[in-house]
Amino acid sequence: MKKVLILIFFTFFLIPQIGQSTIKKEDSAPDFSLITIDDKIVNLYQFNGKVIIIEFLSTKCFACDYIIPDINRLYEKFNGEAVQIIGVLFNNEIENPEKLREFKKHRGIKYPVFISDSKTKKLYNIFGFPNFFILNDKKKIVQIYRGITNDMFGLLNKETEKLLRR
Repeated sequence: MKKVLILIFFTFFLIPQIGQSTIKKEDSAPDFSLITIDDKIVNLYQFNGKVIIIEFLSTKCFACDYIIPDINRLYEKFNGEAVQIIGVLFNNEIENPEKLREFKKHRGIKYPVFISDSKTKKLYNIFGFPNFFILNDKKKIVQIYRGITNDMFGLLNKETEKLLRR
C-alpha cells in the first residue's frame, strides 16, 4: 500500500511540475542579468536584433575546456555580424569580475563571458555542462544542445548561418 501511495504522489504531483518548467525550442528565451568583466550589469535582452549563442559553462567542466577552441572559431567567424556569442558562468563558481577575467585569460577564451546567478541555472534547466542555446533575433529559442559532439563547431555554425539567411 505504501508503494502505491508513493507512486500516486510522484505521478500526480511531481511529474507534471517537472514538465511545466522545462524550457524547449520555440519558447521565448527567459531574460536574465549578467555581470560583465568590468563589473557592470547587462541583461540578455539588451543584445537587440542579434542571433545569440549562449554557452552555459562551468569552471570544473573538462568538456567545456575542450570546446573553447570551437567557440573561439565561431566568434572569430561571426564577429562584426549580427551574432552575439556569450559564455555564462554561475556565481557559485566565479564570485567576481576579477576571477572571471583570470578564468577567461587562463582558458584562452576570446568571446565575452559573464557571471549570472543560480536562478538562471534553474530558469534554463542547467544540470550538466556545457549547454548551448541558440536564439533568433526575436529571442526565440531555435536550438538547444546539451553536452558536446565531435563537431560542435559545425552544428552551431550551421544553425547560425541558417538564421542569418532569413
